[in-house]
Amino acid sequence: MTVQHDILVEGNCLSFKGGFFGFSAVVLVNVDGHSPILFDTGHHSTRLLLLSALAERNLRPADIKTVFLSHLHFDHINNIDLFPNATIYVSSAEWAYSQHPPSEDVFGSQGMNEYLQRQNLQLIHEPEGELASGLFYRQAPGHTTGSYLLHFVNPENKRVVLAGDACKTYRELVTLSAANEYDPGRQSSKTLQWIADNADIVVPGHFPELHRTPHGWIWNQPSTLELIVR
Repeated sequence: MTVQHDILVEGNCLSFKGGFFGFSAVVLVNVDGHSPILFDTGHHSTRLLLLSALAERNLRPADIKTVFLSHLHFDHINNIDLFPNATIYVSSAEWAYSQHPPSEDVFGSQGMNEYLQRQNLQLIHEPEGELASGLFYRQAPGHTTGSYLLHFVNPENKRVVLAGDACKTYRELVTLSAANEYDPGRQSSKTLQWIADNADIVVPGHFPELHRTPHGWIWNQPSTLELIVR
């Protein structure tokens, strides 16, 4: 069974004094015999980028029947309302965490939680499992208690990890140390070590795609963002 990924919106970690642009990666996953799967949805700032990327692939939001949410921070979920017919997967641990996050985690959205509750929400209780043939999910705590990632082997026999914010940037992958760690268990380093040991390609939550080489991790293109000032 062939599994391939296609980055619709590239993540970045751009910030400004007092805030951040913080575009999260949105990834399309194609599995033979399965309708397209979307990993995260991004937030309103990337709404038009996401719609344009889908249209370039001859897809409409209605064609997306499965969405997998890595965790429930606003920058990863706010565009979920574009996909009202989708089955939405998120971990039960993340759902519980999102109802009462620690005070320092201000990136959830109770409004989006209420919206999700009215949708076809499927809670994942197992620490790992198979979402579709050859496409696997795994718990990845650290950034939040209930963060999950997806992983698979692509047609080139490369191990691919769609990390979400379990690995936000290149820096986190090579230092095995994460910023913005809200999980009280402080498990980011353990999660990052698993990713480093089990991936040839990593799609971070807020950085270009990373590739393993004999000389370390690299990315092929610089992250770019065209700013228009009116």
